[in-house]
Amino acid sequence: MRSVILLAVTSVCLFAQESLKFEVASVKTRPPDSLITMIGASPSGTRLAIEAMSLSDLIAWAYNVKPWQIAGGPAWAGIQRDRTTLDGARRFDITAKAGGDATRSTDDFRQMLQALLMDRFHLAFHRESRDIPVYALVLDKGGVKFHESKPETKGILRMNGAGRITSSGATMTQLAGWFSNANGVERPVIDQTGLTGHYDFTLTWSNTLTNATDSSDPSIFTAMPEQLGLKLEPKRLPVEVLVIDRAETPSEN
Repeated sequence: MRSVILLAVTSVCLFAQESLKFEVASVKTRPPDSLITMIGASPSGTRLAIEAMSLSDLIAWAYNVKPWQIAGGPAWAGIQRDRTTLDGARRFDITAKAGGDATRSTDDFRQMLQALLMDRFHLAFHRESRDIPVYALVLDKGGVKFHESKPETKGILRMNGAGRITSSGATMTQLAGWFSNANGVERPVIDQTGLTGHYDFTLTWSNTLTNATDSSDPSIFTAMPEQLGLKLEPKRLPVEVLVIDRAETPSEN
């Protein structure tokens, strides 16, 4: 009897996983010279609209990982190398609808996009741990110089110019993500502050990786300790990476 029950439960779980597929989906390749005004995924109700995303972008969204956690694959996939996307990356527009009328969660859409990537792009990958150079976001010796947000404050980081951000209830994970391979930092940033709350703060720095910044402002490595009581500490850390074993350009329909 116990074996029968286990078999029934397993069958239900497999059916639930298999059902998380789009009812209909259209995949179109963007012309190389097309004007791109927006990049991203917009889930709503039973529909998911994706604009101008590379295969690397699609994998990152579907599996909820950072672009720098993806390796391997063909040049057209747009895998990041040293902060830059490889030349020749192809971008895709996808419109898809889940079956039924019930509103789907973001996690549902992620799983459905995973199925679409395997079906239409013939995506295959494996996970492995790699030691890579990163910056650990840690507490400076003087301690933090900001305060926790009020409970009703939303977790938002806003860019105000090329080298200024304002936090309204953002987390340290959000802050670390803001500077991973971007905004004046040439490595992935991993949050190791141990701070788990939501915080309000303003940070101003000179973004040396762009030309649209005030050079009189401090570098991010000076601004972090002075303004926030945090610092970026260079380390090599083991990070889980998704290594693409196979990917093909999809047939369009």
